[in-house]
Amino acid sequence: MNHLEYVSAVASSVHEEIEGWARNLLRDAGIETTEVYGQFPPEGSVASHIVLFPYRIGTGDGQLSQPVRETSLLGKRSANAKGSVPDLWFRIGQLITKCIDTSFPKMTKGPFRGRPHPAPSVDLLPQPLKDWYIAQGDSGKGDSWLTDIQGRKFARLPSLFWKGGLALRFQYLVVVGEGARGTAERSAPIAVRALSVFTAGAQLQRTLDVRVPPIPFAPEIPSYLEAVAASLTEDKDKAILQKAIKQLSRQITTTITLLPGSNLTNSDFTGLMQALQRPLQPTLNLAVQLRIDGGPRLEPGINVDVQTDAKDQREG
Repeated sequence: MNHLEYVSAVASSVHEEIEGWARNLLRDAGIETTEVYGQFPPEGSVASHIVLFPYRIGTGDGQLSQPVRETSLLGKRSANAKGSVPDLWFRIGQLITKCIDTSFPKMTKGPFRGRPHPAPSVDLLPQPLKDWYIAQGDSGKGDSWLTDIQGRKFARLPSLFWKGGLALRFQYLVVVGEGARGTAERSAPIAVRALSVFTAGAQLQRTLDVRVPPIPFAPEIPSYLEAVAASLTEDKDKAILQKAIKQLSRQITTTITLLPGSNLTNSDFTGLMQALQRPLQPTLNLAVQLRIDGGPRLEPGINVDVQTDAKDQREG
């Protein structure tokens, strides 16, 4: 699943959750016989029904003025610095960092002595990582994980980033279709009761949890993490990373925010009803906002000129 397919799947899950939320409120209010639709049913329907019509979908407030940000998941960062990065990917970044710090060759000369070598000889890596790098091969392109110079193979350190996402806002028009009513019926119209229930429900429950597909990731990430897990020196770290790998393909829970009320003006409302060719009738405007993250990005680090031979990397 690519990122656009992921956005489509999340949007579908959110809409289904909103419909389920509306049905639950009607059931709790004792009017569960009213059906809930995501679009207007054919003309001539006689049964009472609710239509949750998404009439506008766009970005959240201030989204256009906020550039997409990328957060590095590698390095020794405090737990308070993870921002919006999911705990799963934050732990993965910590363990890759630990593997680099303990199992990769270090620089032995110059001002960066003691830091991980940016282009270590593959022969100096733990066997699982050595096998992984060799399997990638040298494509001769800038995104190659391996540099082969006259038969000598050099790896590139990983670069793992979390790409910031965007806030999406779905604006709904909630319309009630009245069923046939007898002339002697004295009860309040279904629109009054249902819309009152929805208004109260949106105020009392401002968030909903939605199960969505896992955030998409590059296909080489699991195999790289397997190699890292096998290269870690502590069994506890191996177990944590192995567990994280299994969770990559599982559904996750995301929270959406209900935004009752709207800035829909009278003229906007009238124009919308005219565009829908609907008579003026009691309606409720409701917005739903959620954040869709861009997900992880694993790439080889900077491409450097390999000048340190294997002997130099063993020194110190």
